[in-house]
Amino acid sequence: MARVRTVDLGSPFIADLSDVCEILFVRHGEQEFIKNMPIADGVDAPLTELGRRQAEAVGERLAEYAIDAVYSSPLVRAAETGDAIARHHGLDVPRLDDLSEINLWHKLPQEKGLLDSLSPDELRSIMRDGNRTRLWASYPYCEPRDPFRDRVVNAVDQIIADHHGDRVVLACHGGVINAYLAHISESPLDQMCSLHHTSISVVRGRDDHRRTVQVNDFAHVLSFQNELNPLNAL
Repeated sequence: MARVRTVDLGSPFIADLSDVCEILFVRHGEQEFIKNMPIADGVDAPLTELGRRQAEAVGERLAEYAIDAVYSSPLVRAAETGDAIARHHGLDVPRLDDLSEINLWHKLPQEKGLLDSLSPDELRSIMRDGNRTRLWASYPYCEPRDPFRDRVVNAVDQIIADHHGDRVVLACHGGVINAYLAHISESPLDQMCSLHHTSISVVRGRDDHRRTVQVNDFAHVLSFQNELNPLNAL
C-alpha cells in the first residue's frame, strides 16, 4: 500500500493504517462524587453504577475494532474503563502514571474536603473563573500546568513512537485528553472542550506529524443516558 500522505492523516476514510499510529483516547466512566468528600478520595474515586455501564458500552463498541494495545491511567476509574475495553481483545492494560489526571486542589490538605479549606463563595468563584477562562491558572491550588502538559505529551508521543502501524486505546481523563489536543493544535487553552464520560477522541501520528480525527464521540451511551449528574458533570 502507498504511504499515507501527511495531509490525509486526519481523513476518516483511511483504510490502511500500517504506516501510522491511531490513538483512541477514551475518557473514564462517571466516578463517585460525594459533596465535601476528602480531596484524596475524589482524586482516585471509583466508577459509579452508571460509570460501569458506560465503560461496558464503550468496550462493546470498540470490540468490533482491531485494537493492538490498551494503556490506562493508574487511577481506578480509568483503570476500570481500560479493563472493560481490553477484555474484548485479550489484552493486558499497563498503567502509566503520566496519564494521571491533573489535581486541581494539589496545594490543599488532601485528607480534607474542599469546604473544610475553602468557603462556599470562594469555591464558587474559583469554579466560575475556571469555566470562563478554561485555564488551569484560574485554579490557585492546582498542580503546575506546564509539567502536567509535558508529562502527558511525552507519554503519548512515546506510545506513538512505540506503536507504528497500531491502533492504541488510552483510557484516561478529560484533562489529559485536552492537554494533548491543545498541544497538537497549539492552543493556549487547557480545557478546549468538555468531554463526556467514555467519549472517544481520535488522533493519528506518524513521525512528528499529528492530526485530530474526531473529538468527544459518546454515541454508545445515548441508549441509556439522557442527562448529566449535576454534581459530576465534568
